[in-house]
Amino acid sequence: MADALSSDDLATLLSLTEEGRGEDPGPIMPWFLFERIAALIPGDNVCFADLNFTELRGELHQGILDGSQRWVDMGGGGNAEEALFWSAKRAFWAPAPPQSLGRVRRWSDFYSPRELREQPLYAEFFGPFGVRHFMSIAFPSPPGHTRNLLFFRNSGEDFTDRDKLLLQLLRPHLYQLDLDSDRRRRGVPRLTPREWEVLKLVSQGYGNSDIARLLFTSTSTVRKHMEHIFDQTGVRTRTAAVAMMMPARFAGSAAQNSARRPLPPDSFDGAVPAHQPPTDDPARVQ
Repeated sequence: MADALSSDDLATLLSLTEEGRGEDPGPIMPWFLFERIAALIPGDNVCFADLNFTELRGELHQGILDGSQRWVDMGGGGNAEEALFWSAKRAFWAPAPPQSLGRVRRWSDFYSPRELREQPLYAEFFGPFGVRHFMSIAFPSPPGHTRNLLFFRNSGEDFTDRDKLLLQLLRPHLYQLDLDSDRRRRGVPRLTPREWEVLKLVSQGYGNSDIARLLFTSTSTVRKHMEHIFDQTGVRTRTAAVAMMMPARFAGSAAQNSARRPLPPDSFDGAVPAHQPPTDDPARVQ
């Protein structure tokens, strides 16, 4: 099968995620990761975009052009051109099903080449830059935001099923590297994966007995995890531990999370409230 993963692909996946942990964390992710991802899944522009649908602006973009040229955009918005972009973006993805974590999207999944050229988003904001093909995958995000890894190609063939499979396999590892990079930028102590599971449930308002039930362990084991979290952080309350350790974009207070949904580390739903627009769209090419 032409789009099947090779042994070299799998070896690169393993080395990429391991080596990324020792690199400088970068604005969002280590620059090393963008360079390696662009080599694994070639694109003229490979970038990570954090978009704020509440305020209609980009929070932060980090990417690499032509496999080597680094770029960062700290966001903006508010002018007439930006308003047109956001309006066209909503209309563009309206026919598509809601984005979910782990699902890869390509323009060609929803539009033929002729239909794509007729879309205002493409005609106004992508076509003039020569972009022909697009692929993305969503990362966990807070309400009102989307966080996506985006790939753009200006020539050649569309992204293949092999590219989609690689991206699906990479996403959970890249998400953990994203969290690790955020913690290292803030100087946050390291916790084990199990301790992160406990702390995320704490942030959602669960008590020790509920956490034990959800994680199929004993209450005493949960207490031990919390003791180690306190030792690592130097704080002595659950609220203080959540405030220190959880990235601001996921934290929230226990009161705000009173719905108390169990969410393991790689299944944060990142749901946008019903009044917000659809959740996965290409970032604007700079």
